Amino acid sequence: MNARIVDLSAGVLVTLAGLFTLFYLIPQHISPSLGFGLSPRAFPYLCATAVTVLGVALVIFSARDRALAERPAPVSRAALKRLVVVLAVLTLVLALMQWVGFLAAAVVAVALLMLLMGERRWLPIVLTSVGWSLFLWVLFDRVLGTPLP
Repeated sequence: MNARIVDLSAGVLVTLAGLFTLFYLIPQHISPSLGFGLSPRAFPYLCATAVTVLGVALVIFSARDRALAERPAPVSRAALKRLVVVLAVLTLVLALMQWVGFLAAAVVAVALLMLLMGERRWLPIVLTSVGWSLFLWVLFDRVLGTPLP
């Protein structure tokens, strides 16, 4: 694998994520207007458009730069595999949050991420995942009055 393949792949993935955000996530999950002032969708649209444009630019520049094909990949396959595993865990946690709520999903997220970072002792995993999840829930839901999913 060379740097050109990594850059092209990253550019395509970033572009696809930006387009998915622009055409599905923002219209489906952010209300269109409050009736006055700037729409709640304005800043997400601005950011998603910028990310999409930068993804397209990465694809174009890496496709045109022949020197990238000569350079080795800037990341190893093992690091890319770990990235995919972390992204899969985060996707699982987001889905789990919709089904069981914030507390249970947060406990699972912290525990799985600690396992991925190499922690194998069950007591620190349990105490950290339960403790931080409860702390964040109390802080946001009870103290600040901001309901969590």
